[in-house]
Amino acid sequence: MNVSNSNTPIMINLTVGDQLTTISCGHIVVELLKFVAYQRLQIPYTYQWLKQVVSKKKSNQDKKDTFQSERHFLTASTALDNLDFLIKSLLKEIDGPSIPEEVCIAFGGTPVTCKEVYRLLLPTLCHKPQCNSQFIASDKKIQMNVFRTLVTSGQLNKVFYDPLPPTNLYIFIKKKKVNRQDLVCSDSFVSINGYRLPRNSKIIVINFRNENRENLICCNDFPIFDEVVSNKMVNLNISENDYSQTDEDYAHIESTNTMCWFQSSYVMKGFKDCIVNGSSITNTWLEL
Repeated sequence: MNVSNSNTPIMINLTVGDQLTTISCGHIVVELLKFVAYQRLQIPYTYQWLKQVVSKKKSNQDKKDTFQSERHFLTASTALDNLDFLIKSLLKEIDGPSIPEEVCIAFGGTPVTCKEVYRLLLPTLCHKPQCNSQFIASDKKIQMNVFRTLVTSGQLNKVFYDPLPPTNLYIFIKKKKVNRQDLVCSDSFVSINGYRLPRNSKIIVINFRNENRENLICCNDFPIFDEVVSNKMVNLNISENDYSQTDEDYAHIESTNTMCWFQSSYVMKGFKDCIVNGSSITNTWLEL
């Protein structure tokens, strides 16, 4: 399937792979998931606020409330439970025996009718969690620079400018096939042959990979200097043409003889806020 010029993937280059441990890689992926879910209006509040108001409401479920409030609570709490399951599943897979080659966050009524797909190209190697090298950037530093780059991306802001109505959120991961080894947790992901993305779907590619693999050979002896790390973190940049893959490659989520795609067994259903008398009904949950 050919992707039209109007549907050329947006490429965002974040070459921080040589500064990530498997744990920090997992953290940045799930923070991106929360960020995109909120920015694309699939959850009407930030993840932290959603967690807070749902927890507050749960702790006061014995108190009487309106039918409208209870119905919205069921919608919000179900979405939060599913999102939390997706987060835990991703963290488990990224910190597992083999890191996924790619994670996809897709929005649409069904996997074959996705409206937007965020393809996260993960590093093929990460530092071991037990590595204590002072030259590995902290989660906080990485996230600060990554999200600063994302929010200042003119191309990405154009995508965010167009509202996306609440729909379903799917997670896909791609892993190398390994003989006699379970690739994923079967309770969290199911194997798929793949999908061809619709012509009108928006594709955003976020690349974490780094060509300099020497920094990842050994967790005890990195040929890397603090000023080099600092410069790389400062110089995160948007790149449109740093990829050997074609637009056609990004129009597929397709298993091969060497790679397998998996789809999360859970799906998060997006929802809108419930407004009563000009205010979000969640504000009343904090007053219970």
